Amino acid sequence: MDRRRRRPSSPSPAAEHPLEDDDLLREILLRLPSQPPYLLRASLVAKRWRHIAIDPKFLRRFRVHHRKPPLLGDFSYEYGRLSSRSTLDLPYRIPPGHFSLQLQVHGRDPWRLVDCRHGRVLLLNRERRQVIVWDPVTGDRSLLSVPPEFEDMHTAAVLCAAGEQGHAHGACHSSPFKVVVVDSYEHDNEAVAFTSVYCSETGVWSDLLSTPLPYRGVTVVNAGTLVGNTLHWLLKRYSGILEFDLDRQTLAVIHRLPGAYYGDSVRIIQVDDSSVGFSALSCTRCPFPCYHQPCFQMWDRKVNCNGVAVWVLRKCIELQKLLGLGFKIDKERARIVHYAEDVHALFLWVHSSLFMVQLESMQPKELFKSDNIHTYYPFTGFYDEGISSLKEK
Repeated sequence: MDRRRRRPSSPSPAAEHPLEDDDLLREILLRLPSQPPYLLRASLVAKRWRHIAIDPKFLRRFRVHHRKPPLLGDFSYEYGRLSSRSTLDLPYRIPPGHFSLQLQVHGRDPWRLVDCRHGRVLLLNRERRQVIVWDPVTGDRSLLSVPPEFEDMHTAAVLCAAGEQGHAHGACHSSPFKVVVVDSYEHDNEAVAFTSVYCSETGVWSDLLSTPLPYRGVTVVNAGTLVGNTLHWLLKRYSGILEFDLDRQTLAVIHRLPGAYYGDSVRIIQVDDSSVGFSALSCTRCPFPCYHQPCFQMWDRKVNCNGVAVWVLRKCIELQKLLGLGFKIDKERARIVHYAEDVHALFLWVHSSLFMVQLESMQPKELFKSDNIHTYYPFTGFYDEGISSLKEK
């Protein structure tokens, strides 16, 4: 029998490790959480990882993939001083004073912090009829004079004006912006709200748009909410909403919010299908302000079978149970201080603690303690300063 020896087979080349594939590594890094520490940590693993993490094309993909920027901290303005606080975990917390803006204050503190959106902060000065648009990350700021018709300037809003496909808000430093100023005019028994828009691309203000208000004495509350491309502000002393559609260039009033009584803490929110809604701290047992335990309510606006827009109550939870607190909440020491569109969360001040409640999961998180909060604006953005500094190494 012919026995032939088999030649020993040459050893097969070692299979390439999956992380040696740059394309696969990019896909893995792309799926890291959007909070600043994660991508920074990954960039320190090896030179190859760092090369990918600092690549501008990858960073653009990273932002588009996550769509919504993370919460970095907040801004407040009290007694002539604009201050910031970082909510990132140590040791990645942004240093105090890193975001600072020097303002010349004359008289009785004329500047007001009125908006914070798409990585920019907006301050308003009624006496000078001016607004400041400030980018805390780059330090860039623009001082704008508003049209002469705006004598009182109830409030204003800032938003990114980038229109290119796939743009992700939160890193809009070089993108154009818009400023919307709101005021009202009263004559005899009539009251009218009006607005104008400034576009940084053209450097001019638009023609005035106006709409009748229900009656005299109605004012517009500072904090606006952007739902789609429509801005919404609460109307004080009326329980309604002023609605400005930037696409259609229309200004209108949404009348009377049900379940939101005078004195209730109310904020306009965006609901799941990108339509407008509102949240309130109220009492479901009494048709007027009371001292019972406050309930957290969520309402949204739907069009019924008759084509009429109606408000529908979607959630009603006792605030004590929602926050998991072991003591009775004093309604006078509980209020909604802000709603952040990018993180779809409400910020509630309850008994010297500030809580963030994610509206999708309804999970609360205590951020910090403060005896009082007068002006509070969350700040979101894709903050890659730590990554950028690696380019020099």
